[in-house]
Amino acid sequence: MNDLRVEIPSSRGTTFVFRFSNFGTARRAYAAALRLAIAMAALLLAPACGPKPVSAPAAFFPESNEVSGWSKGETRTFEADKLWEYIDGDAERYIQAGVVRTLATDYRYQNKVDAAADIYVMKAPEGARKVFDSESPVGSQRLQLGDDARLYPASLTFRKGPYFVRLVAYKEAPEVGKALVELGKAIERRL
Repeated sequence: MNDLRVEIPSSRGTTFVFRFSNFGTARRAYAAALRLAIAMAALLLAPACGPKPVSAPAAFFPESNEVSGWSKGETRTFEADKLWEYIDGDAERYIQAGVVRTLATDYRYQNKVDAAADIYVMKAPEGARKVFDSESPVGSQRLQLGDDARLYPASLTFRKGPYFVRLVAYKEAPEVGKALVELGKAIERRL
């Protein structure tokens, strides 16, 4: 009889068994088995070659008191098609730059200053650069943070790879700029 039995073990502990009948020659049977093995390998390896899974949204933000003086609130996620719910009127600029999702967390510094931390996850680093470059540099100073950064009197923006980050304090005070930089550094290490 001209039967061929092929067993392919999977990484999940199961085995795929294929039985082929009526092969006229060993060469045709071998060629069919080889094509099948290549197809199965492609199917089994395809998930491993896909995009890297995105970390849980809260993992991008330091926990309370991980950065001295800062306490963290709840993290919210906005997919690109729902970004208008968070930044109505300015969402289109981010969508045109390729935003995939936005992560937002509220912080409080020394129980005195409320602040918002936003991470815009873009499809590519060019999108983060496009948004960063569209921000006015007036009144800011450049910082060594991520790929590029600007510190304003009550806010900090920076980009790193496909991420654009904005930290905004809702009160200007002498210590706020330094505190925003420390929070920004902690976020940058998690990106």
